[in-house]
Amino acid sequence: MANQEIKNLIKKHRLFRYEVAEAMGISEGYLSTLLRKPLTDEMEHKVLEAINKLTNQ
Repeated sequence: MANQEIKNLIKKHRLFRYEVAEAMGISEGYLSTLLRKPLTDEMEHKVLEAINKLTNQ
């Protein structure tokens, strides 16, 4: 399944997709759409950066 590691990371940190999307400056729907297919390296970096930002608060 595409981006399963990222999805698992979001669950592991008990985050919601809307929180990650908000930290990225995009809508939750757009993030969900992105996670359906393999991400580009740039977009994967942005998602991981947002997760790190939220978990280090």
